[in-house]
Amino acid sequence: MRIESGITGLDKIIDGGIPEKTSILLIGPPGCGKSTFAQQFISKGVLNNEPTIYITLDNSPNEIEDEMKSFGFRINKHIHFIDAYGWRIGKRASKYYVSNLGNLNELNILLSKVIKEINGAKVKRSVFDSISTLLLYSDPKLAVKIIPVIIAKIKEARYTQILILEEGVHDEKTINTLNYMTDGLIEFKMQEDQKYLKITRMKKTKFKKGWIKFDITKRGIVIKNV
Repeated sequence: MRIESGITGLDKIIDGGIPEKTSILLIGPPGCGKSTFAQQFISKGVLNNEPTIYITLDNSPNEIEDEMKSFGFRINKHIHFIDAYGWRIGKRASKYYVSNLGNLNELNILLSKVIKEINGAKVKRSVFDSISTLLLYSDPKLAVKIIPVIIAKIKEARYTQILILEEGVHDEKTINTLNYMTDGLIEFKMQEDQKYLKITRMKKTKFKKGWIKFDITKRGIVIKNV
């Protein structure tokens, strides 16, 4: 089974959609559209009344909701934020709150709780934004060990997941390890004012190869001429 990505033009070049229960890694420099991609993906799930989990480490849930509203993306009770950002400023902005990102076990236990509480639906979506911040604020060796546990736990609960990694922050070994742990990789880049993405790999999927231009419009990411 495949699920709609929510990205205008993308499903045409990835065999009709993202394979269900897979983990897709997005990697690229800051400002290239990775978080917009993730928010658009989540919004499509909301539109379909699918339960969604958004693990946020780089922005508060309120900031993400404001960004989604600016694109006209739908927001409702089906978005369940795990707030792993607010501890930095001592401000809780979600029912599910990580009090210390250095305590990876707390994040793992909280994730299990969220999954249990919203279990039931067949199609679900999840976003982890971003792995880079997890590696920055916790022991990198422990983080690399717990990430596959998180991926497996979310997949077992029938979620299709997007994970974000910042380019230029990590060594090649870390990137290769994370690439190995996931089922697909989409790379992003910018050249002057133009943005591009490339599907490098995606499990059980025929896809268009090479760099593909896209625009970020008032409606989010749009891939043209596909």
